[in-house]
Amino acid sequence: MSDPESSEDYFESLFHGAPFGYLVTDGSDVVVRVNATLLALGGFDEHNVVGRPLRDLLAPGSQLLYETRHLPVLRLQGYSNEVFLQLATATGSTLPVLVNAAVVADGNEVRVGILDASNRVSYERQLLATQRTAEDLAARVTVLQNASAAFAASVTETQIADSLASILEDALVAPATCVALLNERGELDVVAGTDLLDGLVLGDVHLLGSTVLESEKPVIVGTGPNDEAIYPWVVAALREARLHTVAVFPIMSDSRPIGATAAFFGRARELSESECEMVLSVARQASQGLTRLRAQLQLAYAARHDQLTGLANRASLRASIADLLAVPAHEARTLAVMFLDLDGFKTVNDRLGHNVGDAVLREVASRLNSSVRYVDVVGRYGGDEYVVVSADTAGDDAAQIADRIHTAIGRQFDQAPGFEITASIGLASHGSSAPPTTVDDLIAAADAAMYESKRLGRGRTTHVRV
Repeated sequence: MSDPESSEDYFESLFHGAPFGYLVTDGSDVVVRVNATLLALGGFDEHNVVGRPLRDLLAPGSQLLYETRHLPVLRLQGYSNEVFLQLATATGSTLPVLVNAAVVADGNEVRVGILDASNRVSYERQLLATQRTAEDLAARVTVLQNASAAFAASVTETQIADSLASILEDALVAPATCVALLNERGELDVVAGTDLLDGLVLGDVHLLGSTVLESEKPVIVGTGPNDEAIYPWVVAALREARLHTVAVFPIMSDSRPIGATAAFFGRARELSESECEMVLSVARQASQGLTRLRAQLQLAYAARHDQLTGLANRASLRASIADLLAVPAHEARTLAVMFLDLDGFKTVNDRLGHNVGDAVLREVASRLNSSVRYVDVVGRYGGDEYVVVSADTAGDDAAQIADRIHTAIGRQFDQAPGFEITASIGLASHGSSAPPTTVDDLIAAADAAMYESKRLGRGRTTHVRV
């Protein structure tokens, strides 16, 4: 038989050496026994625990939970398991614990197991953080996918800007957003969304301005302690507009800023690093779409315009004439085609060089544009030959345009002082009542009339009807 005294020592050892805190309370919830493990967990002395209500060992926030959830359940069903509480340690800190309790001995004794839950809490926090990171990543991927589809379907810069403003407004849950792009003068023009500070930030270079474009980094105003000192105009404008925060992000293309996008908030709004990265990623996608569209427009422009002068090229001129000739016969219209050749230009080119010659050709293009009507088409046909296409030139309208051209071209060229340059013009007109004609026939007639002007002494107009 085993020694009773030895058995008692054994069970006492089990009690104090248990891998979890263990205590016993009486029917009034006063601690009557406590093991060494729990004393070690809380840094307690036994005499400071025994004789006190178990409630007093808990942090203030857990005391209410203990009394309203744990004790009622324990008294109702005789046990309560896995109640998460905070133990108030002797050092003043709190320790997360899980509490299991069971009533024995006709309700006069409650046995309580207390398990250190620090690692579990840490694990759950890590799990929650990981879950949030995964959710943020999934949301960001969704935003980027939607942005990619929207930008790919856009056929104009305005559509891309509208999509960018809408996507960021939804993603950031912002009352309003706007997109501004740099114009040819290097100024920002709002092209999409709503600038809630429009007209309020007069003279402030920071909002949608130099700070974002020069630093190429986001600027958030309204949440920093020094914002009023750094951005006084913006803070004042925010107050006047009853806003709290504005976040401005650069739109970059090939490592250079081409615009900015802004989000406005009525309350204090801190943007996380993940949110800022998402906005910049969407802005980069928008920039790629803008770059693609601009490249397409440049290619289309180059295909229809002369590289030196920027005027319509031969293909574009022929297309314009073809479109006008295709007008239905019942729409009575007169079409005039003027073929110009510069007199005296070859001498300038030979004596002063091609650079000066090119400058003269560009100046001729400018003078032609200033001499015709805004509806007329001016183009360079090749070399020093130009063509002007004028529709609806009834009576002497075409002749008057030709006279203005003679006057403009006959003025001295600063690029070639002392050299006389004039224009020989062949004017071919076609009325809707005349027999149908072709683009080639009309240009050939104007070209032949131009040579007749040269034969007759240059610097004049020869008019033929086709």
